[in-house]
Amino acid sequence: MSDNIFDRLAEMLASSESVNWELAAELGTSIAGDEGALSPGSDAHWNEYVETARHFLADVPGIRPQTDFEVHVVDRRQWTSAQVRGFEYLATPLAEKLREDPSNPMGALFSILVGLQVGSMAGSLSHRVMGNFEAALPPLSSSGLWLVAPNVEEFSTDHGLDSKQVDLWVALNELIHASMFAMPGAPQRLRNLVSTYIEGLEFNPQALPMDPTAHGFDPEELGRIVQDPSFLSDLFTGSHREEDLAEIQTFVAVVEGFPEHVLGSLDPKLLPELPALQEAIDRRRATPSAGEQFLQRLLGIDLEGPLHRAAAEFFAEIEQRWGPDSAVRMWASTESFPHSHELEDPVAWAARVLLP
Repeated sequence: MSDNIFDRLAEMLASSESVNWELAAELGTSIAGDEGALSPGSDAHWNEYVETARHFLADVPGIRPQTDFEVHVVDRRQWTSAQVRGFEYLATPLAEKLREDPSNPMGALFSILVGLQVGSMAGSLSHRVMGNFEAALPPLSSSGLWLVAPNVEEFSTDHGLDSKQVDLWVALNELIHASMFAMPGAPQRLRNLVSTYIEGLEFNPQALPMDPTAHGFDPEELGRIVQDPSFLSDLFTGSHREEDLAEIQTFVAVVEGFPEHVLGSLDPKLLPELPALQEAIDRRRATPSAGEQFLQRLLGIDLEGPLHRAAAEFFAEIEQRWGPDSAVRMWASTESFPHSHELEDPVAWAARVLLP
């Protein structure tokens, strides 16, 4: 990270761009730190595992695995650099709201800090994510499969798991997620939900962490703000936040619960260590990393992990009641995803989506 970050603030303040993505990537790769080593032959190794995953998923109901995904095997810094702009659907609406609110005298400065925070978040996430879809709110801009090989190896070692089983699970999990997000419904649904949530926020000028009338800015204070995602969520209130948050939580549960349902339906001989793997994943979800905490605190949201289990049961029930391809309808349209009250009432979802 360049030492002259604050010397560049004046230039950025004059920019019409809501988020400075170059600076976000620069900060993110710096925070990513040790990139982790890629083993010789990593590309061939992971392409083989992804091809095996495609074969296993070819006839699984409810998902149509794509055959043309490019496989990117990357280290932590490469992942951060490639994915930071994928969080634009979070950063740009926040930055524009801060920049355009007439009651915020520091809007232009805070919109820049949003970009810096998103860069910091992406760099923090890179320390643990094994692929694009481990974060509750994934990056959306990149196509293909992005596998952070050093983190996969670290996960296998830390949990004493068979590395071949872990590699296959990662390939399957990422392929299922990527196939869902290759359909038009999932990415647009997520963008819409986040946009609605941010639109419902109201700026609270009393919560400004810096005195807008003060002369100049304290670099140390700015540095502290960059590292503290809660400064943004503390700036906002909103009467509809809980309702909007419930819809985001439901979406996250659905996109986590469906892969769990699919993997649980595979022949147990393919992944004999799946119960141990799932237990290890559940432990990870119960103790979110610094990057995941950063992501949630950035918007002031709490993404409850147990909901994904209810979503897995939801998919099992709709498959049993309305056929193996009932879930396919969900990925095609933003309006086909279950609402928060429908997650525990599949009949209500089917009445709205399948039966009209």
